[in-house]
Amino acid sequence: MRFDDTLQTVLAADVSTPFGKASAWRQLVDLIGRGRVPADARALALLHSIRDDVPAAVRAASARALETAQPPYALVAFCATDDFAIAAPVLRGARLNSGEWIELLPRLSAAGRTVLRDRRDLPAGVEQALAMFAGDF
Repeated sequence: MRFDDTLQTVLAADVSTPFGKASAWRQLVDLIGRGRVPADARALALLHSIRDDVPAAVRAASARALETAQPPYALVAFCATDDFAIAAPVLRGARLNSGEWIELLPRLSAAGRTVLRDRRDLPAGVEQALAMFAGDF
């Protein structure tokens, strides 16, 4: 069995420059979003630490690429609390269980919850939980 050091390589990359940060962002979001590496604490911590330095256009492009993937809850929650242009595509396509959606709802913006209200494929109980946020209107 061969050890996959992909995550270690990305985590060890130079993120001291704007290019390095954007590159690490794209790689981590893609790798985690497509299930090639776990959404572990180190990867998420790096994403958190560089988010404000990665241009919104880069973050939005990465989020759009996730719309047809099946990213794990940790990455969905991370992206869903970003600017709406980043949150919306992730929220449109994410496949989470009821408990995960309900846990995420209070952390979303009103606009993010509106994206969910427009979906017709959410698990049972999520629509009722959304109704608790009537103040969004």
